[in-house]
Amino acid sequence: MRPAGAALAPDVGFVACIEGGVLEEQALLLFESLRLYAGRFAGCAAYALSPRAGHAISAGARRRLDELGVHYSDAVINTECTEYGSTNRLAAAAHVEEASDHEFLVILDSDTLFLRQPDEVLLPHGVDVAARPVDLKGMCTEGAGDPLDAYWRDLCHCCGVDYDRIPFVETFVDRRRVKASHNGGLTIARREAGLMRRCADFFFASFRKGLAPRAESRRFRAGVGWVEPDAARLWGSSQAALSMAIWSGAGRVRSLPPTYNYPLHLHERVDPPVARAALTQLVHVHYHWLLEEESSVNPLFYEPGALTPEQADWLRSGAKRVRSAAGAHPLRRLWRRAFGSKTRRR
Repeated sequence: MRPAGAALAPDVGFVACIEGGVLEEQALLLFESLRLYAGRFAGCAAYALSPRAGHAISAGARRRLDELGVHYSDAVINTECTEYGSTNRLAAAAHVEEASDHEFLVILDSDTLFLRQPDEVLLPHGVDVAARPVDLKGMCTEGAGDPLDAYWRDLCHCCGVDYDRIPFVETFVDRRRVKASHNGGLTIARREAGLMRRCADFFFASFRKGLAPRAESRRFRAGVGWVEPDAARLWGSSQAALSMAIWSGAGRVRSLPPTYNYPLHLHERVDPPVARAALTQLVHVHYHWLLEEESSVNPLFYEPGALTPEQADWLRSGAKRVRSAAGAHPLRRLWRRAFGSKTRRR
């Protein structure tokens, strides 16, 4: 699936985590999408990492990564915060940043896909990082008086970042004005800026000090399954660490257009004109758990939609693998009985 002339591909490295279970199938699907639909970036270097012990991938997955030309590593580089899966992404990104010599790195959540050529990954001169603003206010702060403002101020103190230097941005879905926080599902970084090592160092420093957005939290559903309370109380802290890393430096950040890292699970809540325009031009999509559902409730399969007929056939086949890996877990059955699908056709 690697095209002829791959050696002429831009100097970009694509990085994602892979572990046994549903994450394995999601990551394989992501790398397939890179090789099939990323245009001139299809031949770029790609890295799949399993950063924590006890989450080995299958022999079949190893073979598939080899077929796709993806570099695999199971070096244990996350030993401090193994309960919070997003930490794996930080550790993996810092590792590849230090071990490679690419001009740009694209750090990805495994439950994402490429559907078109991602030209935005080539950052212009003077820009060190590009990402999307967060979708929802969540653990962000709207400033003084916000219940989470103390966490952000403590985090700034821990990381040596000037709180007042962090600008405000508008969240994509619920349109709230918050201190700049960026969605971790897709981050583009100029490797020599050292952003990802700084991000990982900031997160682990805050973790050692016991900083967390919430004192306690209930479990909830995310792209790789159910998030348990120990991880739920930390949810969003990896993205907060990214903000610290960005604004501790020159702060040269570009906001990507909505066609990147599009939150498919929140499609019905996106401003309708923006949603309609983005859906037919999607470059990179963050689907979370939607491939575990029937295609009739998945906005990617709406008409007119984002997929060519070839892509629709490929994705239906991939979704079957994801559903099979997710399995008929009792909690998943309870979720569907209680809530059904929250995504409806426009």
